[in-house]
Amino acid sequence: MSRGDPAAQSDTALRRAVDVKGVALGYEPPADDRGDVGIWIPAGGSHCVGGLSATQKAKLLAAVIEHRPERRAVGPQGGAMRSEKRAKLVLLGAELDKLGPAERAALRARVGFLPAHGGLLSNLNAWENIVLPLGFHYPKRLKDAAAQVHGLLTELRADPQALLPKLPERMSPYEKKLTGYVRILMEKPELLLVEDLRGGLDRAERAQVTEFPAAYLASCPGGTFVQLDGTPEV
Repeated sequence: MSRGDPAAQSDTALRRAVDVKGVALGYEPPADDRGDVGIWIPAGGSHCVGGLSATQKAKLLAAVIEHRPERRAVGPQGGAMRSEKRAKLVLLGAELDKLGPAERAALRARVGFLPAHGGLLSNLNAWENIVLPLGFHYPKRLKDAAAQVHGLLTELRADPQALLPKLPERMSPYEKKLTGYVRILMEKPELLLVEDLRGGLDRAERAQVTEFPAAYLASCPGGTFVQLDGTPEV
């Protein structure tokens, strides 16, 4: 697994790149944003971006999840139109600002995100949290879903019979994270962003989540696993 301190990465990497096809995740902040840093992650394998502040991590995730094409805005006092300064984002070899709405939506469907708390719906049990999104987005995959879910949970050292009937309110932080992770693995994204993989876990659970990258890469050959590990704000 490669590891990277964003502060040590060149914030000009994207500007210098001629070909972004081999880039899974590229983020270049606006030129006047001196409090942020660029990120450059090659496609394939497991990577960790460490040392992100909560603000930096929020900016990156907002760019990935909510990014819209560059807009033009009116200058002060109704002056000339100017380009709005915004981050440059590359996902899976494509610069988002160069894509149309349909292309951006199709690209985002290839990206998965696991938030630190697991991202579960509180009124659904673990099984429902896993298969209902799968049935909506990939209905043909439901046929073998039960066997695959049980196999993944067993591989990750969990008891499917004990976990799958649980509602989130009865789960431990690790069980929430595990359930959300299996949900994403069933959807097989080409790029998976994981927020604070070890956050909120005890020592034994932190050891268990070290198996998550290998499980993803076995399920999604050629995919890119990226941990976004933050540091507390002071």
